[in-house]
Amino acid sequence: MRHAPLLFLSAGLALSLLDWVGVCTEACAETSLYRFFGLPIPPLGAAYFTLSGAARLAARRHPFFRTALAVLLAGGLGAEAVFTWIQAAVIGRWCPMCVGVAACVAACSACIAIEHFSGTDAILLEKEREPSMNRPAVHAALLLLAFLAGLGTAALGIKKPDAFASGLTPETLSFGPANSGVEVYIVSDWFCPACRVAEPEIVKGARLAMKQAKVVFVDYPIHRETLNYIPYNLSFMAREKEKYLQIREALADLSRKSKEPSPEDVQTAVAPIGVKYVPLSFADVLSGTQYQMSIVQKYKIQGTPQVVVTDARTGRTKLLNGSKEITSESIVRSIAEVSGK
Repeated sequence: MRHAPLLFLSAGLALSLLDWVGVCTEACAETSLYRFFGLPIPPLGAAYFTLSGAARLAARRHPFFRTALAVLLAGGLGAEAVFTWIQAAVIGRWCPMCVGVAACVAACSACIAIEHFSGTDAILLEKEREPSMNRPAVHAALLLLAFLAGLGTAALGIKKPDAFASGLTPETLSFGPANSGVEVYIVSDWFCPACRVAEPEIVKGARLAMKQAKVVFVDYPIHRETLNYIPYNLSFMAREKEKYLQIREALADLSRKSKEPSPEDVQTAVAPIGVKYVPLSFADVLSGTQYQMSIVQKYKIQGTPQVVVTDARTGRTKLLNGSKEITSESIVRSIAEVSGK
């Protein structure tokens, strides 16, 4: 029991660091968009657990740090209560890393409470409790204030930046059933010769995959000219889902004719499909591009075309590389393999 609080704080620090470097599941994608007064949350979590761990170590030498740790944990519980509510009521999806961090804070708080009420904390200190700790009402009031401060500060500070709050979220860029545990990431480059060869099978396979899995198209600009097509593609993925596969074919044809298409060129290309190109804001294009690059980094994509098929429930992932491996049949077969069906 003596080392349990430090163990939970260490686990919380490890989870925060893993979240910071992007080692998380797709379930974390939405929660990763949130900021605390404009700052990313994972590094703040790492700092919090480091400070709490230092207070725990120093608590054996001076009672002040024991009180400081209790205040830090109470404030942390308040902040985690807000973020847990956001996941449950706003996002509607649980981030494993975030739940783990909240559990570490709660578990450490429980350990400290047990130490306090059993008198173990005074034994560990090898001293009598400090006067404030001998007055339960004062101690309870201090911790309640810390909890409310954490609750209020988090409620005011935890927000999603306007670039994402405006509507361009990872879910906005996906196709198929949003609640599916199977996810298919199709990574390609508009000017990659192998991608052009695989494109007909990609479109056919994506159409089949959308019936049972969440499908995300990722533009990976191996050729810099692809950067000219990303804003158009993001717009159509977000706004024209029903006709997107037809639009994708039109954009593929256009890429063979122009490396730097104008909005008028794009509109002319998609006009026969009966859609109108509506530009995204710069902030939306930036956020969409960052999300796509996070997929590339997460699965360590080094070339195109590549299809990643993964199931969060089974933990299985299948990679298909190159135009020879990527066929509509192989995509459907991979979905069945990772889902265990």
